[in-house]
Amino acid sequence: MAAAAGQEGDAREGAFDGRRLVAPALMLVCGVVCVVDASGLALKITVGTLIAVAGLGPVLARRSSAGLAELLAVCFAIAVGLTVTILVPRGLGEIPVLVGAAHLPRHLPAGRVRSIGVGAVSVAFGVSAMVITGSPVGLVAGAAAWALADRSTEHAAFEAERDRALALLAEVEASRQAQREAAAAEERNRIAGEMHDVLAHSLAGLSMQLQAIRAIAAAEGASPSITGPIARAAELAREGVQDARAAVGALRGPQLRGLDDLEGLVKGFPGEVSLYVSGQPGRLGPEAGHAVYRAVQEAMTNAARYATGSGIDVDVRWHPARLCVQVRDYGLPAGHRPSGVKGSGTGIKSMADRSQAVGGRLAAGPAPLGPGWLVEIAVPVIGGPVGEVNA
Repeated sequence: MAAAAGQEGDAREGAFDGRRLVAPALMLVCGVVCVVDASGLALKITVGTLIAVAGLGPVLARRSSAGLAELLAVCFAIAVGLTVTILVPRGLGEIPVLVGAAHLPRHLPAGRVRSIGVGAVSVAFGVSAMVITGSPVGLVAGAAAWALADRSTEHAAFEAERDRALALLAEVEASRQAQREAAAAEERNRIAGEMHDVLAHSLAGLSMQLQAIRAIAAAEGASPSITGPIARAAELAREGVQDARAAVGALRGPQLRGLDDLEGLVKGFPGEVSLYVSGQPGRLGPEAGHAVYRAVQEAMTNAARYATGSGIDVDVRWHPARLCVQVRDYGLPAGHRPSGVKGSGTGIKSMADRSQAVGGRLAAGPAPLGPGWLVEIAVPVIGGPVGEVNA
């Protein structure tokens, strides 16, 4: 975890998908070529404005939580491409049409609606190609739009299956960990039972025997050089019984995870998770560390269920009085669907109860800036100022 400390800003600024730049770059090339080839200042301004709006539309729409905004932006880009193709035949108005055709299936429901929408775009593209070429052969260009849309549909289906597999893997990993912990607890209880039945009982019997021997020796007038060691041995036997009982109690107690286990949890999660650490590390109680670990685990699993395919940020921030940990996803990516894996519905309540039991707090809800869900847990640091956890 320490390796990530101090690198939060750089890591977040560099965490982007380069594939998102392809469409804007193509739109930029299209705009430059079309403006250059357009005849007349008025047409140049019109064409440049249309392509600029068409290029920025999908980018701005992605910041909106409404899926309709992205659909309208894609449709507008297609319409602009068809218009520019007619107005500037020697330009590259075909690019917005093809880019829009590649994205359109992601925003239309599967079935007849998607087929009609893609078919309409393909026919319109073929007709525009026929108009600017003056040959019926231009209608064949519509097949390019259909092929891109079909390829996009296949890719979206593949991503959906992949996302569902990742969500299921997250569930399986959480279940496997719970099973491993249950098996470890069962083994610890077995060992504790053996210690209680054998060691503790043997030491208790030894203590009783030594006390009896000391009483007999004192009654028969044995010297202190004999009764003294016997008394000391009986005292050691009594202390051994207490130590054995304490060891049995510790073995039977639950195995607590802590903050040091977060890095392994993140690395083993079947998805894109980034861990950031900042601040001067302090000391946490075992129960507080366990509450943080469970909250992060549950928040990551929920993100895999409901924001399938989204990246996840785990932000660990140390303060003098408290430790704050935020787990955030960025909502369901465009064209993705929830995994369909349902939780128990009690995860957030369990996290909140566990944090309150150690004097902390937990908040969960929509992220304040941008799309996504944010879970934040704050727990007190040992030795920190009192009353600042909820500050």
